[in-house]
Amino acid sequence: MFGTASAAKGIVQDRVHSDGLSSGVLACLGQEETMLTSLHHITIRSAALGACLSALLAGLPSAALGETAAMPGLAIARFDFRDTSGEVRDQTVEHSARLEDLAATLSNELSETEKIRPIALACQSDGCSARTSGLETLAKDARSSGAEYLLIGEVHKMSTLVGWMKFAVLDLAARKPVCDRFLTYRGDTDEAWHRAAEFVVRDIERHCFADKTTGDGTAPN
Repeated sequence: MFGTASAAKGIVQDRVHSDGLSSGVLACLGQEETMLTSLHHITIRSAALGACLSALLAGLPSAALGETAAMPGLAIARFDFRDTSGEVRDQTVEHSARLEDLAATLSNELSETEKIRPIALACQSDGCSARTSGLETLAKDARSSGAEYLLIGEVHKMSTLVGWMKFAVLDLAARKPVCDRFLTYRGDTDEAWHRAAEFVVRDIERHCFADKTTGDGTAPN
């Protein structure tokens, strides 16, 4: 659950869902979601990503997969953006700036954790997202950068009121996703995006890089 103070502001919804990412991010993400919406709540139902992403990662050459460092390196791909709100006004500049802030927030705040070593991918100037570069290319670039894990994601603007951020952390050595999750947030503003990005960081730390004493990468009960 999210922090009470932030949830009270209505900027980020107080729940995180562990379903798949959205359609449009590679073939794995090509399914249409079934959506139930209301003014203050949104529920997304989509197919799980695990089997599909595992199949894709299984095709990577074994030579590209190395040993995990004491503090695992997480390569952070750019998040894709999808707008199905139907708003007439062109907001490309605003959304580009928010995607930049999202990338910076993920990198800066993950670097402050004691579990993750964030790594910038060399392809950042060319888009470097799952949709633009492709999962196989991103995985290879991640390993070349010294990472053991890869973070991919997408921001989907449903309307002025409702959006979501969907993300997955992929284990490059095991060739399977560690987690794939999404959170909903309210408001298409700089503040709303930034707070959602902060919650993504907390959720990654809690659910994708749990205490190593569990031994299986799952969050302790």
